Amino acid sequence: MKKQKIIIIFSFLILIIAIALLFVVDKEKLSDYSIKDESAKIADAKQYGDKIVGWLRVEGTNIDLPLVETSNSTNVLRDEYDFAWTNSFPDEKSNHPSFVSHNIRNVSPNPIVGDNEMTHFEQLMSFIYLDFIKDNQFIEYTNERGETSLYRIYAVALIKDDQSASYSDTFTKDELDSYIKDSKDVSMYDINTEVDSDDLLLSLYTCTRFYGTEDYSFRVDARKLRKNEKTTLSRVKSNENYDKIESRLKEGEGNEKV
Repeated sequence: MKKQKIIIIFSFLILIIAIALLFVVDKEKLSDYSIKDESAKIADAKQYGDKIVGWLRVEGTNIDLPLVETSNSTNVLRDEYDFAWTNSFPDEKSNHPSFVSHNIRNVSPNPIVGDNEMTHFEQLMSFIYLDFIKDNQFIEYTNERGETSLYRIYAVALIKDDQSASYSDTFTKDELDSYIKDSKDVSMYDINTEVDSDDLLLSLYTCTRFYGTEDYSFRVDARKLRKNEKTTLSRVKSNENYDKIESRLKEGEGNEKV
């Protein structure tokens, strides 16, 4: 009887250890997304005459394009090449640059994922799907000084927004605190990523007709990977802000999602 008790206790301990190990493995799931040297691409993009202030890649999408600083003469409708733009003037003091690009085709109530014919920020809409963001959470950003870093997504929102944040790139601590709180409040996901006003932030905007003719923006917010921080995938779950979006997605189920 005593021997049987020991076996039961031992088996129970093994079960507890196994569950703990499964939790750790799940918690430590890493993205293999990594930075690349984008200097050659940046040099090539300068041939079109725009002021190139960096480069952008977004995990899981075909977004891989130069970043343009707009001026009075900038034509954001030019079609010689794909690009995103900022309405601010990023420099070494920038702590929250924002970039905007077109979403001309991916505007149905059931956005398409994985169509590599899409251009500009059309594939940014992929983040409207919970399954997608669970596996794709990083942005590569090369700034105007040629410094390339990874940024971790902490909020995704589909909101009525005039994209006014793209007209500024340097914020006070209080302004950053307020922005972070608002972005988490309106986010369609709860993402267990810590972010505060000491982090360098990055926001991406695109227009959408997800709700028909209503004027909405799709926004992805990220913060720079901290020193020695791994590319561990954050836990993500949808929240009450997603309910309206999910209803609209179901209305568009007749559209093909690839």
